[in-house]
Amino acid sequence: MRQFNISVIGLSGTEKDRGQVGVGKSCLCNRFMRPMADDYFIDHISVLSQSDFSGRIVNNDHFLYWGEVRKTTDEGVEYNFNIIEQTEFMDDSTFQAFKVGKMDPYLKRCTATKVFSAEKLMYICKNQLGIEKEYEQKVMPDGRLSIDGFVVVFDVSPVPNRSVEKQVEFVQNAIANIMKNKKPLILVTTKNDDAYELYVREAEKISQRKDYKSTVQLIETSSHESINIDLAFLMLAQMIDKVKNRVKIISYQESAKSRKELLDTRSEAVTRLIRNQITDYHILWSQGSKMLSQYREWNEFLNIFGHEAGQKLFRRHMKKLRDDHLNKKLHQYLDKFALALEYLLPDISVLNIIDDDPWECARNFLQNHMEFEQYFFECPQATWTELLDMDEADDEARIPFDVLETNEAETVFRNYLNSVQQDKKKIGWKQQFKMLLEESGFVTPGKQLSEVRVLFMGRECFEALSEHDCQQIYDIHQDEIIEKSKQNFVELLLEHAQYFLQFKNVDIITQEDVRQITDVIQEDSRYKMLDRLDQERRVMLVQHLRFIHCPIRDHCPFFNNCVDNLIEEVLSDKSVANHKPLGGVGGGGVSGGWKTTGNGSDRTLNLLIVGSEHLASDLLNDIRICTGSKGEYIYENQTYYLNYRIANGDMEAFKAIDVYSSGLICVYSNQQSFETLKDNLERTLLCNLELEDKFENLPIVLVYQPQDLKENEIEYLRSEGMRLSEMLHCDFIDHTQNHQKYVYDILNIVILSLKLSEMKSYEPYPSSNHTDLRILVCIYCGDQYDIENIVQPLIAESTAVKANEHSIIVDVFIGDAKRRVEFILSSYHGTNQYRDELIHGYIYIYSAKRRSSLANLNILAAQNANIPLQLVAVTESGGVNAFFNNEICQFLITEGNALADRYKGSFMTFSSDQYVKFAFYNPFLKTAWDNKYEVENLHVEESITLDSGEGTLENSVNQMPRPPPRHESYMLSNTLGTDGSGSENYEMLPTRSLNSLNEERDISLDEIYDDNNEKPKHLHQNCTESDSCASSTERRVRQQNTYYNANKKAATSKKNKKKKVAIPVQTPRVPPFGAYVSPPEIPLHYQRMAAVAAAAGEKKKTDSGVVAEFMKSDKSPEYSMVPELTAAGIFGAENLPEYNMNAKCLKDFEKLEKRRIKEEAARQRKLQEKEKEQEKKLKRKLKQNAKGLTETTEAQFGKLMITSDKDEIPIFLIKCVEFIEKEGLDSEGIYRVPGSRAHVDMLFQRFEEDTNTIIDVLDIPVNAVATALKDFFSKRLPPLFSKDIIKELEEIAGSRGVGSSKLNVEVKTDRSCRLIALKSLLQKLPPINFAILKYIFQHFVHVSDNSKLNSMDSKNLAICWWPTLIPIDFTDMGHFEQLRPYLEDIVQTMIDQFPYLFCGKDAFVMV
Repeated sequence: MRQFNISVIGLSGTEKDRGQVGVGKSCLCNRFMRPMADDYFIDHISVLSQSDFSGRIVNNDHFLYWGEVRKTTDEGVEYNFNIIEQTEFMDDSTFQAFKVGKMDPYLKRCTATKVFSAEKLMYICKNQLGIEKEYEQKVMPDGRLSIDGFVVVFDVSPVPNRSVEKQVEFVQNAIANIMKNKKPLILVTTKNDDAYELYVREAEKISQRKDYKSTVQLIETSSHESINIDLAFLMLAQMIDKVKNRVKIISYQESAKSRKELLDTRSEAVTRLIRNQITDYHILWSQGSKMLSQYREWNEFLNIFGHEAGQKLFRRHMKKLRDDHLNKKLHQYLDKFALALEYLLPDISVLNIIDDDPWECARNFLQNHMEFEQYFFECPQATWTELLDMDEADDEARIPFDVLETNEAETVFRNYLNSVQQDKKKIGWKQQFKMLLEESGFVTPGKQLSEVRVLFMGRECFEALSEHDCQQIYDIHQDEIIEKSKQNFVELLLEHAQYFLQFKNVDIITQEDVRQITDVIQEDSRYKMLDRLDQERRVMLVQHLRFIHCPIRDHCPFFNNCVDNLIEEVLSDKSVANHKPLGGVGGGGVSGGWKTTGNGSDRTLNLLIVGSEHLASDLLNDIRICTGSKGEYIYENQTYYLNYRIANGDMEAFKAIDVYSSGLICVYSNQQSFETLKDNLERTLLCNLELEDKFENLPIVLVYQPQDLKENEIEYLRSEGMRLSEMLHCDFIDHTQNHQKYVYDILNIVILSLKLSEMKSYEPYPSSNHTDLRILVCIYCGDQYDIENIVQPLIAESTAVKANEHSIIVDVFIGDAKRRVEFILSSYHGTNQYRDELIHGYIYIYSAKRRSSLANLNILAAQNANIPLQLVAVTESGGVNAFFNNEICQFLITEGNALADRYKGSFMTFSSDQYVKFAFYNPFLKTAWDNKYEVENLHVEESITLDSGEGTLENSVNQMPRPPPRHESYMLSNTLGTDGSGSENYEMLPTRSLNSLNEERDISLDEIYDDNNEKPKHLHQNCTESDSCASSTERRVRQQNTYYNANKKAATSKKNKKKKVAIPVQTPRVPPFGAYVSPPEIPLHYQRMAAVAAAAGEKKKTDSGVVAEFMKSDKSPEYSMVPELTAAGIFGAENLPEYNMNAKCLKDFEKLEKRRIKEEAARQRKLQEKEKEQEKKLKRKLKQNAKGLTETTEAQFGKLMITSDKDEIPIFLIKCVEFIEKEGLDSEGIYRVPGSRAHVDMLFQRFEEDTNTIIDVLDIPVNAVATALKDFFSKRLPPLFSKDIIKELEEIAGSRGVGSSKLNVEVKTDRSCRLIALKSLLQKLPPINFAILKYIFQHFVHVSDNSKLNSMDSKNLAICWWPTLIPIDFTDMGHFEQLRPYLEDIVQTMIDQFPYLFCGKDAFVMV
């Protein structure tokens, strides 16, 4: 390792010679010897005292020994340096250089090659002088050093009192002396961080002098910035050592840039380190520095910048943490303050801000507010920031009140103030603009704001509001008037109920029909109001026609407010004993027993204590002592809370009992109190039948508390009390015998009685009990009154029991006996489901302020003119005044009264807010009872009478009946095997469960009539969903789906010149693929005819056997499964006259039946022969189809059927599919929107000419290619499915009944089995058919995957493609509507389950 002794020289001397400051020799030596920031000192003075000059550091010499240091080059070469600084020290007293013996001039001394000084110590800093022992003491080796090289310093910074010429002169002379001594040197410019360009150029001139022969190297340095310091000394060492590959001299700018990047990197690393490690601003510097000292980044930073810089950075971070914490808490307080203002100061008018500052007023108002402490707290001892510094407010959710002294809090308040004021103005403007719209007669439904904007120009409310607000208010107003206009239009249609009646049984509504309807109603203002919404008006008209044609709940124009829905809600909400336990709340409704109120685990007992004098109060005190102040009583781990009410033992006490009472406690003590109590109990509960029914099942406890009586009197009153309790069927408690726990016995008896009554209430209403009367209560949908008030008289009756969702049964006195009456609650359109049932009377309720209500009532009353009816007109509040003050009300009441007179019915009115008791209907019930026998005979005659129209035995046997109109042939009903999605099926009315069909039970009139009294039984027990019934899920689906799908063309005759455009009503929905369709039941007229045939069969068993065999056959025209009928019946000869049947009618029927049976037998034989022939043909076809389609079709359709090389897929199909998937996957409505026929024909023509035609070149729209592809399948490609395969598809889809299907019930009811069956069916196809089918369905999968772009999911694709892929010849529209949903579902399933059906992968569930 080489040792180098370096001497650093530069201009020195007095201030006159060197200027105000030195040239930087000491700083240069300090940075080189001790580069760490903490060891670097800026001040190195040359003015010393005599004592310091003579000390061992200076040692009476004019040079300093800086010590020894080791440095390493980038190549790894190490050098040792001893550094000498040649200077000139000044005496602080004379400011002249110290004189030391014979002393040469500074220029000569500084260039000397040897220095001598015995015992001279190393210099560190100026503070070392005088206290050398406190610093490291290192002696200059051997007291002498031979200088190996020189560092000549040239200061390039401007210094006062120093000329550049003087420094240049000194440097040149020094270099000349050094070169004479043949010693290496290096020229170093210092203070380049504050360089003056002129001085830099002067230094460059010196180094570039020719006489130096490039031996003088110039290095730019900065001691303060630690730039190029080591470079200068290492370069000199290599010059001394004569190294060829010396270090590269880097300019100051480049070194400064690298140094800055290094410093920035170190600073960022330390900043990031502090930010990650120091997160609590309460940490002290001593703690923090200790935590950071274990990280390399921190130590490197301290080496470069020093501890002072590290501490400064640390404290700056602490301050930022604290400020962030305070700001965060302040913003939290301000957010809470904003919420507090909204709650405590919602109305700024309470502030007196006329003269005073509103902020000051607000603070005073908040401080004096009664809820101040809920939002704020005050702490006079410290500010909110001090509280946060002490962590005293962290758990406090309230706001420190001194936060309101901040400017931020004032800003929040003023923003709130402005917002409230602006909102008030804005609300006022919005209200004014809304009123302006309402008052303007020019704003009609459908008009845009731009059309009427000119009307509002200049109005303040319109000009002040933004465009968005105006448009929003206008849109709301438009929605309101459009909705109101639609309601008025619906009312207009309903008022013309008599006119629309002609369309009830019409299957197809033509455009001509629509025009005729329009001619009738177009002059009405309610029709004209929707002129701008003609499309919506037309849809509403078609919807109304659908409702007329099929009046089910799903089609009701009032949707969820349909009466059938509201009735279900009312009956489900009421506490009927048959459906709710006694633990439910009474609610003033129906009560079959006395109740405890409350839900869940806690219940409340409402006790009524009756007794004369102070007996009731004394008993109440004893109960309170036993149950505590809260009135809690625990029985069998059940907590009961007691409510008490006491009353004197008079009649008024018993009349005050209501359904909220849980028990009646009667107490007596002497003869007088017993007699009073007994008399009132007997008169109340034993003699009054009405009250007896009212208090049925009420727990009663009789308590005996003898007071000051003789022994014989006590025994007498005890025996009398026990006798009375036996008579009342209640419990008796003797206070004297069980004094300690008689209160507990009383409470236990009440609770146990309630539990027994509750258990009894869980039992369903016995279905075997028949009803004496069945009354149908009809309420019109949309009437503006509360349905609950209308049915309240019925359901509030004490004996009312809920029979099902739409009916209740009431036991009521009619005449001198109690009768059981069933009240069936229904909408007007819902009465259709009861047309075949026995109804003894109709109660029609209509609104006396609505014309449509009476118009529809008129139609219903005419249909049931021979049955007792009562009309009830519901008026507005006001009673008689409503009749005289309202012309419409007066007219409708008068017309209703006349209508009742016309049909010999009764007429009554009541106000909508009037409470009506059940007795309101007693006169009508008496009338219905008096006419019961005639009504029942009329019902039996209508049920048994045979005619020649649709539904007769003759028609239904000899030919397939035409599909009946929907309003009388279809219903929505839940079926077995549904997937829970809410989808339902349309089934033939009436329906019965599958189990009843499998029981092989006879259906005869024995099930209709009672054996004892020959009265018709109630056939509607546990009735299923009817024409007017639909689930809430169905209603939601209905609202989401469109109502109608119009056909392109209607079937017309050649003779007809004028075409009619058909508008078919909506077809019935079917469940998703895999849902089981339950089999329809035998209609009631079939059952009755079969029963008559069975009665006739008692004389001729052979014929009856044939009849039974036919009825059991699965070839029945309308129904696929019919239970076997027995020959037994009730129509013997002796019974015929009673039911208006004579021998002649029976004989005619027998002849008709024999002829029909023969024809049916012949028809069955022909069918069997035909089936055998079809089986043979099927086998032959399968063999032919296996050969493929190419041979039979290529000759017929030419080049379109040429197949591709790799597959047997037609080339036309491949090219069309490839083009569509390339260009049309994002085309909205692909396959739904038809293309131009000219383009389609051109495409076919081009392919006929050349099969290599490229569709992209033809410039044909993608919709035209899609249409051509459909035409290719429908017109040019033979059917992929044979007729036999299509039949099997129908069976798998579930469109056929169970009896007619070859599949077993398990396969049809299980979705997985049906999917497997479909896969097996597809595998039966010929290979070419299967390949084509797989190719096109794979294309459908690609299209449906992009349904978000093209709106064509699997459902829409199935709708568009099923007629093309599964061509079926439909005989009529009914057949089409019956099969269409099932075939659509088949195609959709093949798309959704493509991986399983065509690729052999696992099936996945369709959504």
